[in-house]
Amino acid sequence: MMLRALREAAELSTAQVAEHLASSQPKVSRIENAVSPVSKGDLMLMLNLYGVTDPDEQDRHWQLARAGRERGWWESYRDVLTGSLGSYIGFENEAESLKIWSWGVFPGLLQTEAYARALFASDPVRTEPEEVDRLVAARMQRQQRIAEDGLNLWVVLDESLLHRQVGPPGVLAKQLERIAEPPPGVTVQVLPSNVGCHPGLSGAFTIMEFAEFPTIAYRETLTGDTPVEAVPDVGRYTLAFDHLRASALSPVESRKAAVSVTRELRKEQQ
Repeated sequence: MMLRALREAAELSTAQVAEHLASSQPKVSRIENAVSPVSKGDLMLMLNLYGVTDPDEQDRHWQLARAGRERGWWESYRDVLTGSLGSYIGFENEAESLKIWSWGVFPGLLQTEAYARALFASDPVRTEPEEVDRLVAARMQRQQRIAEDGLNLWVVLDESLLHRQVGPPGVLAKQLERIAEPPPGVTVQVLPSNVGCHPGLSGAFTIMEFAEFPTIAYRETLTGDTPVEAVPDVGRYTLAFDHLRASALSPVESRKAAVSVTRELRKEQQ
C-alpha cells in the first residue's frame, strides 16, 4: 500500500510501472494491495523509479515488505476476515497511533464482547454462530494492542452512538461504561448532535500514523474499509479530524455525557 502512495506521488500509472518491471499491470496491483509478495529485486526497481534512492530508506521499505510476508495472528482468521479487513488489521497492528471518527457504531478497538457479538449477529450475511464466534474472537484479539503495547488512540464519537441500542438490554450500558473509563493511552471525545453540519457527515474514517512510514487513512464503507494513501487526500482527512476534535466535548465532558446516559439506561432496566 505504501508503494501505491509512492507511485501516485511520482505521477506514474500501473502500466508504466509494469513496463519498467517487464511485468503486468495485475501483478503491480497485487503487490500494491498486499495480495502478492514483492521480491527484493522488483522492490528496488520500483523504489528507484519512484525516486526513493536513499539506501536507508530503501532498506526500511524492504523490511516493511518482509514483515508483510510474516504471518500475523490475524492470518488464522482469514476465513472470516474477508475483503480488506485482514490488510487493515495488519496496518493497524503496525501503527504507532490511530485517530478514529466513528458515527455508526463504536470503534472495534473499544467494543465490549457483548456489543461486538450483537453487531455481528445482526449482519444478514453472517448466519452461522461459529462464524460470529470467530469474528468476535478476532475483534477481542485486536484490542490486545491497547493492553500490551500502549497504542496511542484518539477517538471522536458521534453523540447518536450513546443512544443507539445494540443487542439485548444492558449491552449499551456496559459499552458506555467502557467509553467512560477508557484504557491508558486512549482519549475519547463526543461530538454533540447540535454541532450541525461537519466534515464527518461523509462517513467514518481512521487515520493511521507510523514511526517511519507515511500516514495513511481508511474510510469505512458497507463492503469494507477502503485505503486512502495519496498525500493530499490523507491531509484532508487529518484536517477533518482536527475539526471534529475541536468541535467535540472535552474528554472530561465526554465522560460525563457517557456516565449520564448510562445512569438513565440503568434506571430503565430496574
